[in-house]
Amino acid sequence: MKTAVRDNILDIGVDIIINKGYHNVGIQEVLTKANIPKGSFYHYFKNKEDFGIQIIKHYSKGSIGLLENHLNDISKSPRERLISFFEQMINTFISKDYREGCLIGNCSIELSDTSEVFRNVVATEFNKWHTALEKCIAEAQEKKEIKSDKSASDIADFILNSWQGTLLRMKTSKTTKPMDLFLEFLTAYIL
Repeated sequence: MKTAVRDNILDIGVDIIINKGYHNVGIQEVLTKANIPKGSFYHYFKNKEDFGIQIIKHYSKGSIGLLENHLNDISKSPRERLISFFEQMINTFISKDYREGCLIGNCSIELSDTSEVFRNVVATEFNKWHTALEKCIAEAQEKKEIKSDKSASDIADFILNSWQGTLLRMKTSKTTKPMDLFLEFLTAYIL
């Protein structure tokens, strides 16, 4: 029961923060949507900063799970796995009218310059993405599906950096153009 309530609060927090940002969310808004008293919130979280950190980790766990499901799908080649993941993400963002982006990327922009604790948490979660991408890229390189002139680590960094920039541009342009260009360059020049 305790875990279910905590996860519900985190799910609500993810939804609110991904749409409004961390600084634009008050604890009372979360409590109201979760239909819990204030004291219950502090049973699960020390303070708003702890809540924010747990939100980032909770969101990351879900997004890493989705990424790893794609990248570990042995019914496809490693290159196909990488491409199909980003194709699915593009379709997801189209269905959301180019809103939200990545909560980790959003928090990176909003919080990394103001809180060392948040910066470290965001960096740790991005490193998990990097590791998952790097592993699949290395497998694709071993199978000669993609170029080996750059390290799998560097390619993973480039893809992660490019994807985060793509999401920023998507949110401002409200079109598929940034995502289409990302996928075109990914398939033609990177992979």
